Amino acid sequence: MLKICVDIGGTKTIVGLINEDLKIIDSKKFETNKVDPTAQFNEILKIAKQYVTDFKSIDDTVLNIAMPGPCDYTKGLFLNPPNLQAYNGFNAEAYITEHSDFKPQFVNDTDAAILAEYQYIEDVVEDFIYLTISTGVGMAYVRKGKIVSGVDGNFGEIGHTVIKSNSDYKCPVCQQYGCVENEISGSAISRKASEILNRVVSTREAIQMYIDGDNKAVKDMIEEVIKLTQQLCINLFSVFNIYYIVLGGGVTQSPLPYKESIKSYATAHHLIHNSSFNVEVSHLEANVLTGLYFVGK
Repeated sequence: MLKICVDIGGTKTIVGLINEDLKIIDSKKFETNKVDPTAQFNEILKIAKQYVTDFKSIDDTVLNIAMPGPCDYTKGLFLNPPNLQAYNGFNAEAYITEHSDFKPQFVNDTDAAILAEYQYIEDVVEDFIYLTISTGVGMAYVRKGKIVSGVDGNFGEIGHTVIKSNSDYKCPVCQQYGCVENEISGSAISRKASEILNRVVSTREAIQMYIDGDNKAVKDMIEEVIKLTQQLCINLFSVFNIYYIVLGGGVTQSPLPYKESIKSYATAHHLIHNSSFNVEVSHLEANVLTGLYFVGK
């Protein structure tokens, strides 16, 4: 049975048809409308309704949607998403049910991703954390084979916890200095490199400059980003008493040495000596979209 799944990101949105083998049968991608949630969900519904018309063996009431938090996922209500501020207070469930026959279900995007990741490592581990570093930063947690979502689905909103107490950058969303998202995300790398070079620098360009050793200030900045990421991960290892982390998101797919450096840092500094830490970089394509197949199962 095919299911319609939607991954709403801060930059792009993907609407796709997923089968029981987690294969993407078809997908449509468009730029996320950051200023008008009504137009955004109209486009989603347009694509979803066309799928119902064009494909057989499709569950024509399912519409599983991953939304960037924080949200009240039990209601499909956007609360204060940092990268989609115009969506604050928008009730996606009410809008969808008013304008279609779909019965939507909502989850955090990292929760959807960890559902997909778990299908491939469940024979190896039952307790692990998925940490995504891309435009923003988020995490999800599987304990004894079950996802931990929290009271309203916002478990793992670590992007706006403080990681650098002496930071001089004040987050415009949480109004704190040194929050995780503004220190180690792809957006943070781009912002910091742009400040150093006094011009717009993309995350990709900054990482390439680090790899090539073209600029000492950029190199030092990214080394600090990696160090802060190491410290975040050892916090996760310790607080959740786990030994397995899967890294996802575009930044961790870059040539930066996340896997090796996090593992070596945890081995050197974790209080339980001789522990075996596993750090893996996700190899799954579109893990958020495919993981949505399991929502509601």
